[in-house]
Amino acid sequence: MRPTTLKIGDDVVHQSHPGRFTVVKIQQRPAMNIYSNIITIRSADGVELTVLDTSVRRVDKQAKEPTADRG
Repeated sequence: MRPTTLKIGDDVVHQSHPGRFTVVKIQQRPAMNIYSNIITIRSADGVELTVLDTSVRRVDKQAKEPTADRG
């Protein structure tokens, strides 16, 4: 079982796509895959992906995205 359960509105990062996404839909796990729920996530730019919840990590809404150090 996952340590934290995702909820609609949670901010997440996906292992294969850069940037933050917001969880917009959660489908219960199908019988053939008992380990993962299927979630739909959307970026601020409108990119929408349907992925397994095990491929994302929840992030704190107050955490800032890293910026390139130009120093």
